[in-house]
Amino acid sequence: MSIFKAYDIRGIYSSEIDERVAYRIGAAFGTLNYGKIAVGCDTRLSGPQLKEHFIKGAISTGSEILDIGVVTTPVVVFAIEHFNCDGGVNITASHNPKEYNGFKLFDANAMPISYESGIGTLKEIFESENYRKGKGYSSTLAIKEDYINFILALVLARMKIGNRFSVVIDGSNGAAGLYAPEIYRRLGMTVNELNCTADGNFPGHDPDPSKEENLLDAKSRVKEAGADLGFVYDGDGDRLAVIDKDGTAVESSRIFSLLARFLLEEKPGAKIVHDALMSGMAIDTIKRYGGLAIPCRVGHTYIAQKMMEEAAELGGELSGHYYFKETFFADDAILASLKIIELISQEGKRLSELIKDFPDYVSENIRISVKESEKFSFIKKLKEELEREGYLLDCLDGVKVIFEDGWALFRASNTEPKISIAYESKDKEEYNKIKKFVQSIIERVPQ
Repeated sequence: MSIFKAYDIRGIYSSEIDERVAYRIGAAFGTLNYGKIAVGCDTRLSGPQLKEHFIKGAISTGSEILDIGVVTTPVVVFAIEHFNCDGGVNITASHNPKEYNGFKLFDANAMPISYESGIGTLKEIFESENYRKGKGYSSTLAIKEDYINFILALVLARMKIGNRFSVVIDGSNGAAGLYAPEIYRRLGMTVNELNCTADGNFPGHDPDPSKEENLLDAKSRVKEAGADLGFVYDGDGDRLAVIDKDGTAVESSRIFSLLARFLLEEKPGAKIVHDALMSGMAIDTIKRYGGLAIPCRVGHTYIAQKMMEEAAELGGELSGHYYFKETFFADDAILASLKIIELISQEGKRLSELIKDFPDYVSENIRISVKESEKFSFIKKLKEELEREGYLLDCLDGVKVIFEDGWALFRASNTEPKISIAYESKDKEEYNKIKKFVQSIIERVPQ
């Protein structure tokens, strides 16, 4: 199994990614993106040693390295812009369990690098070991205060919260826990910290807020503390789950719909990018408020690139990633949560009240385990079969089957041995028909 994925490099430490691999990736990246490179890591146990060897590899190409320490991925994007870098890397496996680690790569425009836009070339350099030679150097650079001030500058002029607002912050023992609590306190909020200590063992729970079991502690704490909201971040601070005052997790499609409505009230006609999995709820909301909804493939590399190409103001993925033009098209979960607080503060209503008027869809999102070697071929065969059977298909990302009043999407995960499946309809009867269709496909997935 290759560690070179569609939008990052990722694998298990140390059977798939170790110090030697990190050195070679550093040398390959320094060859591909020679110059000044910002490098950080999340809180994973293997992060410091992989960062050390990545930096050594990049230095061997003559590159200048800015070691920015333990950071969220949005901080790396900020560093590239703030320090005028030629590229950047965060050593992270995002929401994956503790045994994983990897590399998220960015170019001089702070755009994430996909397989098509550079990872494929980097892989060729890595395998040939045909590296640029030079004598570079590294320096350690503190960036936390600069980033916090940047985020505060985006919200302070608009947001008046005060001590009356209380939040629960679950940092999942990842990098966001080192930043978010301080930002909230500087805005005058009462902060209840949960799993905000940096610990790559992830003792609280796995750093994946898209899974219900990882939200249980935050739900309980919100109710116990009488907090207004709870926020759960993933390992590298680019994915978010939101807990309402009553301890209920709010669907990401409703959060995205709310952010879209908020934006379009200020900027009518704005372009908003969404992934292929996004609920029709959000797409209908964008259109209702006069925005232009632009579909895109799943993945941060594709969403950010599409936003830059379209000069879009907002982007979103069903998995809980929210992208902003203000953060150089990065999916910054901390800024997303602050925008939600701003909305509640302005409207003087609970989150549940703000989201209740969005169009209702019956939907489900599931992930089915599959043999890694067969996940892409399964989707390819499924597409061919459904075409022969005459189904109306949208193949922007995976296979989306269009029904009279709903749809079902099947796609291979780019980060795990899984098939991602989403389906929905406005009509309950139609939804049940689509569900039966989906179940018939699931039975054929090779386990």
